[in-house]
Parts: sequence; C-alpha cells; structure tokens
Amino acid sequence: MIEDSKKGIFDLIVAKEVSRFSRDTIDSLYYTRKLLEYDVCVYFLSDNIITASNDGELRLTIMSSMAQDEVRKISERTKFGFKRAIEKGTVLGTNNIWGYKKEKGKLIIDESESPLIKTIFNTYANDNKIGLKKLSIELAKQGYYNHNGNMIHQNTLKKIIQNPKYKGYYTGGLSTVVDYRTKKRNFYDKQEWKVFKDYEKVPPIVSEELWDKANQKLLSRSKSAKMYQKYQTTYPLSGKLYCKKHKCGFVRKIRHYKSKKDVIYWYCGEFHKKGKKDCIPACFKEEDLYNILLIILKKYEIYKEEISEELMSFYLKLSKEEKNIEKEEMIINEIKVLENKKDKLLDLALDGFLSKEELQIKKISIEEAISSLNVKLKEINAKKINQTEKDFYYKTLKENILKELNITKDNLEVYIDELLDKIIVEESEKDKSQVNLKFMLAGNNVTTYNIPA
Repeated sequence: MIEDSKKGIFDLIVAKEVSRFSRDTIDSLYYTRKLLEYDVCVYFLSDNIITASNDGELRLTIMSSMAQDEVRKISERTKFGFKRAIEKGTVLGTNNIWGYKKEKGKLIIDESESPLIKTIFNTYANDNKIGLKKLSIELAKQGYYNHNGNMIHQNTLKKIIQNPKYKGYYTGGLSTVVDYRTKKRNFYDKQEWKVFKDYEKVPPIVSEELWDKANQKLLSRSKSAKMYQKYQTTYPLSGKLYCKKHKCGFVRKIRHYKSKKDVIYWYCGEFHKKGKKDCIPACFKEEDLYNILLIILKKYEIYKEEISEELMSFYLKLSKEEKNIEKEEMIINEIKVLENKKDKLLDLALDGFLSKEELQIKKISIEEAISSLNVKLKEINAKKINQTEKDFYYKTLKENILKELNITKDNLEVYIDELLDKIIVEESEKDKSQVNLKFMLAGNNVTTYNIPA
C-alpha cells in the first residue's frame, strides 16, 4: 500500500474504523504521516476521521489509543481465561498434537497415529546406538512421515519424547505473552510448568517407565536447553540472517590480517559448507550490516518525544507522591477531629456529663492518638521533596530517557536484539547486480534495502 501510494496510484484510503487500520498508536501515526507525505489521506468511516483535516491527527491519536487499550484488555482477559482453564485441567492449544485429537478440553487417542508414537519411544529408548537423526531415517524406512510427506525432523522427535502428555500427564502453563503489541512470548522453565497425572483428560499412549527411559537417554545425549539457547544468541545477528535462495541461515567468521584489523563476515550457510558459487552475495561484512541497521533504526527516533512522555506518565502514575499527599490530608483531618473532641471534653465535664476521672482518661486517650498521628505525619514529611527538587528530578529523568532513546553505534546492538526479527537476503529480480535485504522489524515493519551484489 505504501509503495503504491509513492507511485500516485490512489489518493484516498477508506477504512471502516481505526482498529482495522492499526491497533498500535505509534504505527497509526507513523503510517498516516507517511501516506500524507505522498498526498494520500485516510478516511475512517465509523469514527468520521480524515487525516487531512486540522484535527485529524489529534482525533486519530485518541481513537488509536482506545483501540490499543482494547487489545490490552483482550490480552488480559485471554490470559485470565487460560489461567482458569489450567486450574480446571482443561487441555489447551491447537488440535495438531501427534497421536491425539482434542475434543471439549480433553485428549482422545488417535488410533491412526498412536502406533507412530509407540514406535518412537520403543525404538529410541531400547536402542543405545540410535540418535534422533537415525531415528528419523528408521521411521522413514518403516513408512512413517510427517503431514507434508517428508521425513520427521529430529526437533519434532525431540519435542514428542519430551512431552509428558504421552505418559498421561496434563501439561499447561508452558509460556505466556509478555507484550500484547508485539506478541512476544516468554517460555517458562520446565520447573514452572503445571504438570500432573490425569488419565481421564490425557490418556497415556506409552507407559511412565518407557517415557522416563527415553528422556533419561535424551538428557544424557543432548546439551541442556540453557546451553543451547546461549549458543544460539551468542551475537546480536545470530539466527537473524536468512538466505532466501538456499533456505538457510548465515554463519559468523573472523578473517585475520597481518597488516590491518580483523574483519567479521557473515557467510551464507550453504556457501560456507559447500562453497557454491551461485550464491550472490555469499557474505557480508558485519560492519556494513551495522551501518545499514543504524540508518534504519535511526528513523525510530522521531518518536522519542512521544515515547518519553508516555514513560514519564507511567512513572508519575506509579509514583507514591500523590498517595503521600492523600495520606497527609487524611492524617491532618483526623488530628483536627480529635482536637475538636478534646475541646468538647471540658464542656461536657463542666455540664456534669463527665467526672474528673473520666475526663482525664478520655483526654489521655485522645492525646495519645494525636501523638501517634503526628509521628506518621513527620514520617511522610521526611519523605517529601520540595517542588524545585521534584521539577529538577523529573527534568533529569526525562533527559536520561531521551538520551537512552538516541540510537548510536555504542548501543546499536541492544536495539538490534530488541527490534530486529530477521534479515532476508534475496537476489533482485529487476537488477541482477543488486541484492535486496529485507529487514523484518518489531511490529511487523518491513524495510527493504538495496546494495550492490
């Protein structure tokens, strides 16, 4: 759509409502501004907003914020629903688990696939010479393939062997979405999973003894998940460069020179392994990729002010200053009430409603209560800072936030880790002397960069 707007193919986009265009405030503003640069405005029917009007951006910001907040509420309700379902032992997830079919929150053994599961566990657990790769080959010999007709991948076999469901154990709470906007998911350690025996909702396909035997072998033959994860994320670009032609990743290598500094290169995995000459280009300098990424990510700095204001508003909401003011007012009011009661005690004694002994007891009780409140009041005042100090503190905080949002060579790797999902390397169809680098960024933003082959 953006590319067509550059060519002047249209000058108006009609959307039913803001939430259909984007449910992220920053994305809504970014793309509507980008479209206006090409003389294309957006008209939102239900909200009666046109971006070309004077108040269009203001109203769009309000409606986008509401749409974004609705996504947040849906995410929270979904999380709550998952939590309740796990507490009740309802089987969650899709209906694509090998060996089972899911019906009404329960698993039912799929008789057409259960023999495969039994074969996997029996073969792997009882043959010390066989690993996951050989197991995949052995299964193919016996006529077992995946749903696409290919050999079952060893990662799939590993997940099957590790899944407690096959021994009749309910398994839930494996992960959670930590960011409703990017859908970033956090996977928990196995110790945090909710796992318990439940043959009624999860009928076993293999015995517990066989499952334990297979998993003990798997544990002894493979690296721990933590070490594997550490290896995968050694460098910021690890696992993020992808060669479209050979459908493989890139590997990092350092070239050492006598007369100049070492140079880091990223090679197409297929080229590095087999030395194929048809991969154009076969490698990139890491420095060149970093320079391109710096240019691309620098564009995000136009939102620095908005982001800093949003962070400051969150900080102020979390600040205890307002709560302290409310507590202070409550305590002062309580002291005033007690002082009034104390003044009235003498009148009651003079009118004969209280004896001297009763007067003294009540007077002491009120004075102790006032003294206790005064102590609390002093504690609150000790924590308070004057307005000048507070203004200076907030100003410094905002300056530090803005400084942190400046993307430089020094902090570029942090932003690569947070914002870059993947770089797809492909040959240009229009110009064979050019290579397209597709940068897949957080929030489904795609930026294409052309470089000489």
